[in-house]
Amino acid sequence: MPPRRSTSGNLKNCTFGFAKLIEVRLDKSVKGVSAAWARGIVRKTLRRENRKKSISVLLTGNRRIRRLNSRYLSHDYATDVIAFDYGGAGDLVVSCQMARLTAKRLRIPFKQELARYLVRGTLHLLGYDDKQKEGYRKMHEQQEKILGVCPC
Repeated sequence: MPPRRSTSGNLKNCTFGFAKLIEVRLDKSVKGVSAAWARGIVRKTLRRENRKKSISVLLTGNRRIRRLNSRYLSHDYATDVIAFDYGGAGDLVVSCQMARLTAKRLRIPFKQELARYLVRGTLHLLGYDDKQKEGYRKMHEQQEKILGVCPC
């Protein structure tokens, strides 16, 4: 069973408004990004898509995302983002370590690559599918449009 959103009642890292609820948690190892920044990227994606959805985001490293990928999807490797959709709500698990490595390789800012992962994950939760060539093209185009309005 995939990780569930926290029910601790601590709304410090949550926001309401266009989204039903956006909760962001950061592993202790995550540096250089804030929960507020990540929440803003998800909120702008939802606003741009004119959709409402409750989303819980976990920003983590390669070790944890690999463990979750193996446990829930039977893929024994680290990945950039995993999306668990529950209909009106969803969970995103995003590897900041993967974003740092990819950003360094591409010679782009870390937050720009991390924003790409957050947008892509949110689009997956909204029904976009990038498994087929046409779906990948549509999703990539929408992702880049949204990134044009996000503060990376």
